[in-house]
Amino acid sequence: MSRYGARFRSGMQAIEKASRVNKKDEVYELLVSRLVTAQYRFGQRLSVKEIAADTDASRQPIMAALNRLEAEGFVRIIPQVGCAVANPGREEIADFYLMFERMEGLLAELAAARRTDAQLRDLRRLQDQIMGIDFASGEHGSEYTLLNRRFHQLIHDMAQSPFVDERAASNFNMSDFFINQSVGFPSFMGDAAKEHDDIIEAIAAKSPSRARTLAEAHIADIAHWVSKGLR
Repeated sequence: MSRYGARFRSGMQAIEKASRVNKKDEVYELLVSRLVTAQYRFGQRLSVKEIAADTDASRQPIMAALNRLEAEGFVRIIPQVGCAVANPGREEIADFYLMFERMEGLLAELAAARRTDAQLRDLRRLQDQIMGIDFASGEHGSEYTLLNRRFHQLIHDMAQSPFVDERAASNFNMSDFFINQSVGFPSFMGDAAKEHDDIIEAIAAKSPSRARTLAEAHIADIAHWVSKGLR
């Protein structure tokens, strides 16, 4: 084979590999979106054939995406049987929220100690957007979800701890998964949004212990609503 031919083949292999990787990510993003928004319910069987029809993907990227979701706790793959959405018990969900609570508390504590004035201004502006939502209508769950994630990510950025932030980031997908499988955001988002004000003031005052306590209580309140909404 000529040198040109070898380079061409190598280039085509790289393109094909990138295509497979992108397809795997595309399938993953679609499935995680359906899980987080409760289009797939607890315990529901997932069909690789149906996913392939929806995504025009082959079995390989679909299984890669499902394996990633299993590692994250969203699905269970049983060899020779198939795949199903996770169906955790109350204790498992409570344990998750306890872990989530502690991690958010730590990040809020670090944020209060390390935040900049510019970051604080950004956090206040974002909170103004959140409080501008018409919570009474019960029709803005998606808007609140997006802004709420940005709010907490700003606190994570203030903490200046990428190692902790990376491990905490996936908790929001799992929490939204549990919320939408149980009570739904409209049930509590107005009250939850108001709790942000006290967290902001603790961070503004550079009070790490108070910021931690308030952030933990914020997540604990969400856990209470989820538990209340579970069947």
